[in-house]
Amino acid sequence: MAEAEAENGCVQSRAIPGNVPMEEVKANRSYELLEQNRRLSTPFMIEKTQREADKAWDKFYKAHQDKFFKNRNWTDREFKELRYVQTDSDEQDNTQVTTSLLTESPVLLEVGCGVGNTIYPLLEKNQALRVHCCDFSPRAVQMVEKHPLYDTERVNAFVYDLVKERTSELLQHQIRQRSWLPITTLSLIFVLSAIPPQEHIPVLRSLVHAIPVGASVVFRDYARGDLAQVRFHTRRDAQWSEPSLLSDTHDWYRRGDHTMAYYFTVAQVEALFQEVGGVSGHVEEVVKISTNRRTGAVMDRRFIQAQMRRDS
Repeated sequence: MAEAEAENGCVQSRAIPGNVPMEEVKANRSYELLEQNRRLSTPFMIEKTQREADKAWDKFYKAHQDKFFKNRNWTDREFKELRYVQTDSDEQDNTQVTTSLLTESPVLLEVGCGVGNTIYPLLEKNQALRVHCCDFSPRAVQMVEKHPLYDTERVNAFVYDLVKERTSELLQHQIRQRSWLPITTLSLIFVLSAIPPQEHIPVLRSLVHAIPVGASVVFRDYARGDLAQVRFHTRRDAQWSEPSLLSDTHDWYRRGDHTMAYYFTVAQVEALFQEVGGVSGHVEEVVKISTNRRTGAVMDRRFIQAQMRRDS
């Protein structure tokens, strides 16, 4: 089964794992291409990239403001945990949406909020929603606060560095600044890929510990073999420019703007949540094949998606 849609001149097909043979989806031999041009960055560049991660993102938002990323209007379509109002499709599919998802006072903790591309579409759809959101770029948080829909009664935006804060104490302190009900959902959308791999477990553990038992966790990030990863190995200057690869054991890279990118597998994400403990749920790979109608170029986009629940 595949879902097709047109966007920006492209015809997109969303492959549902288990229903489409994976051989049909590997349009660009991505895994083979990842084996070429595997030159490693220097120790100096690896250390510098990690040390200046927050500065890199602050420079990114200074350059692009709120114009780079589009609003993520798809989040409540992909994650029922973010669908706070039942839709016609739910009724047609006879989908069981739990009371907690349709609660009159949902509270979202959005980590790595950027300029608000996830939270503001959700806030528009549900007037009862309250959002705690944070980013380690002060400039990004400032832009969240400048948004026309920003309202301190509904949005608690603050600067928070996931890596430097090893425990959830400061995060919980920031959350307590609002006398809202407990958090119902934690969203991690393209967050862990922006931090070093050795920090994935400590960061995920501190975030899970910041939400109450019964709360949901939604996760989406880049998957191994994604077109963006393949381009690190196939671009014209890959053989002679400053290497982008930051590890010979992880799919971890430095982008041209010095931000980091990590590409996961289903097994890795499952292992992360298992190591953290106290959560259960489902992890899958989502593959989207896009064909540009004008050029005929085929783009193989891959993401890891997880829907978890804190059990203890």
